[in-house]
Parts: sequence; structure tokens; C-alpha cells
Amino acid sequence: MLTEVVAPDLVEEVIEVAGCRERRRRLLPARSVIYVVLGLCLFSSADGFCPPGYRVVLRAMVTRWKPVFTGRVIASGSAVTRARQRLGAKPLAMLFERVRGPLSGEPAGWSHAFGLLLVAWDGTTVQVADSPANGEQFGYHGQRADRCAPGSLRGGAARGANPLVRVMTLVECGTHAIIDAVFDGAWRASEHVLARQLIAALRPGMLMIADANFAGYQLWGLTAASGAQLLWRVKKNVVFVPLRTLPDGSYLSLMPPPADNRRLGYLRSKGRPAIPDAGHPIRVVEYTVTINTPRGQRTEPFRLITTLLDHRRAPAADLAGIYHQRWQAETTYSNVKPRLIGRDTVLRSRTPDGVIQEIYAFLVIYQALCTLQHRAATTENIDPDRISFLVTIRTARADLIQYVTPATTATQRQHEVITTILEDRLAQRRSRTSPRQRRPPANKYPSKRRDQPRPSTKATYNIHIDSQHQGQHA
Repeated sequence: MLTEVVAPDLVEEVIEVAGCRERRRRLLPARSVIYVVLGLCLFSSADGFCPPGYRVVLRAMVTRWKPVFTGRVIASGSAVTRARQRLGAKPLAMLFERVRGPLSGEPAGWSHAFGLLLVAWDGTTVQVADSPANGEQFGYHGQRADRCAPGSLRGGAARGANPLVRVMTLVECGTHAIIDAVFDGAWRASEHVLARQLIAALRPGMLMIADANFAGYQLWGLTAASGAQLLWRVKKNVVFVPLRTLPDGSYLSLMPPPADNRRLGYLRSKGRPAIPDAGHPIRVVEYTVTINTPRGQRTEPFRLITTLLDHRRAPAADLAGIYHQRWQAETTYSNVKPRLIGRDTVLRSRTPDGVIQEIYAFLVIYQALCTLQHRAATTENIDPDRISFLVTIRTARADLIQYVTPATTATQRQHEVITTILEDRLAQRRSRTSPRQRRPPANKYPSKRRDQPRPSTKATYNIHIDSQHQGQHA
């Protein structure tokens, strides 16, 4: 199934365009290396302890993909490392450019609202191997974002164990497919900086949902200029003056520029009228959500702003329900990090170019798995949420290592894979709550510090057998 989404013709095309075609016959030509890197990502969490080694994945792939490889000799790990270095990150980046994008076609209840495609963006961080090159390029937890040197730490903050890459994605809510993704060092780029790079992927006909961390005058204006409609949450301390109250309880207002916002805040502090005369036209929806569980009741207030100013087209109650589709972006990261990459897994590459190559490979594999999920859901005309991502990963792995006779057609293989995925479809999603919390691990051992020299690990062991009955024979 992997070669149907990431077809050999497509791989050959990106190799040619990227200019990384090999000049002599090699055990691992460029096309094979791309599939090997994708295979490493597909099997990253298969062990449960750590990502598998190069030869483990190669051995599994040779059985299935005999035509792809030039021989039955299994390349060594160092040969794969050198082949990855020759390949670089550009072919994988170009491959992602060709496979990314929304998957849903005709409007459906699980993918559209008000005739608009539901999309959301959010960010996360990924740990990479702790090497001097990665540390210099990407930085560590505790370093300031945007305008600081790699060595600068927040006041009193301890430097993290591994360098961090901040990844920002724009996802399709209905299928969790990635429309576009950007990433950079966590110390260099904040989510606001990366979000600006995703604006080019927005189109008219989309409804883009975002949480309260993104609401700002400049970013709102730039994003709205893309032609997409917006539905963002804002923080409780932001003041919007009602200019016109609508029948559904929402109201029209203006988002003033920062300079006017400070002036209006000063007027409010003096008890004087503070009505903005310029700014982005918005509609404000305020509501509360009460959650009843066996452990008790919890009520949380929400405030949304949107570019959908017509309350007849987009009633406030519908907007409140649709906003919670933003969690589909969180679900995407839940699929990518613990299920595909592996829980607390550190990317193996020790060079920045290798890290970039590896991240793009994970994005390509994830998009291929989403495509497989969507095909399975389309077969039965069901919501893709009912297709288990974990089952899809396991089925794709099993299909990859299974030997296929020459008589088996691609259509037969696809039917078998989709049938297997549908056999374990999920029940209808029920109402539930899952607080975001994490139990810190208990560790009785001292922490390793970079500013302390590490003692030598070389040692000589002598074993002496004590005999209490020297000279006696049994």
C-alpha cells in the first residue's frame, strides 16, 4: 500500500528534480534510500522500546520489495547512514509537497460546515538527537524564542536534555490529513512565526479554527486576507465593545490595532467611553460548557471571534459546537508522536540535514496512512473517525513485510488491506473528557550534567574464586 500512495514514478520524479540521481551503480540507489527512510519511520514505534535499526527494517523490506533493490545483499548500517547523507533532505521535502493536502471531496457532515472545509492549525515539539550540530541549529528547551542566541536561557531555566524542533501543521479536521507543515528550531521560531508561513496554504472555502494563543491583530489580518473564514478562541482578558447585538446572542465588534487598544484601555481605566473607530470587523460568540462526570461537574467559559458575520448563515450555537473540532489538530499530534514516532522517542539523526530529512519522511508516512484511512472510510461511507489509526499502522506494517506472489494484483492487495482495517472499526465516538495531564517519572538516579566532565567508562574486571577446601578432592 505504501508504494501506491508514494508511487515509484513519483519518487523517480522528485529524485530527478532534486538532482540527486546517482552517477554509478550502488547497492542503495536514491530510490531505494527514500523507501528505506520511509520504512524506518513506519516501523519507528513497532518495537515499543526504541526505533528499530537499519538492518532490521532493510531485512523486512527486501522480502517484499525485491524489484526495488538491486540485490539480495543486506546493506550495513554505516552504508545506510552514508546513503542518507548523499540523498539529503530535499527529495523528502519535495515528496511531501506532492502528497500533502486535504483528502475529502464532496462536502460531508464530518468534513464541512456552512459549506466550508474545516481546518485547524497548532504546534508541537519533537526531540532530536543530542549532538553539537543539532544543539546549535535547533536549540534546547529553556531557550528564548525569536530574537536570542542559541546559548541564551530564560532566567534560571535549566537546559533541556535534547534539542527541540517546533513543528506547526495545518490539518483537515475531518480526515486529520496534513494540508501543510513547517518547522524550525524551538528556540528560533515561535508558533506565531511558523503560523505566518502556513497562511499561504489557506484558501477561500475553508473555515480555519485556532485556539487562544494565536489571536492577535496582525496575525488575524494576515490570515483573513487569505480568503479563508476564521473561528478563533480569545482569552478572557481581551475586551471587545459590542457594537450590535444579534438575535442569537452574539454581537458584532471591532478588533482595534495595538496602539488603539492601549488608548482604549486607558480610557476604560478612567471610566470614560472607549469605542473603537477602526479595526478588523469581527463577530463575538460567548458561551459556557458544563461537563458532568461521575467525579463532579465543571463549567468552562469560552469566547470565540469569527469572520462569519451573518448570524443566519452561521448561528452562534453551531459555531460553538464546531469550534471543538479544533481538537482534531491535537488528535493529529497524538497519532504522529506516541503512535507513529513512539512515545518519548528521540529522532535518530545527529545532523540537522538528517533531522529535516527524517521529519519530512514522518510527514509523508503519516499522510500515506491518512490516505489509507480515508479510502477505508469511503468504502463503507462512514466517518474517518471510526477508522483506528493504530490498526491502520499495524496493517500497513504487516502488508509491507508480507511476501506477495506475482499473481497478486495491486487491486487485490488493496482490498485485503482495507478489509482488515474495516474489521476493527471503532464504535461511534461518545462524549467523554480527558484532562491534559502527565505524571512525572520517578527517578532515583542523579541527573547527567553537561558542565561536569564524564568519568572514563573503561574498566578492568578481575574475578577470583575463593576455595575453602584447598587440597581436598571430591
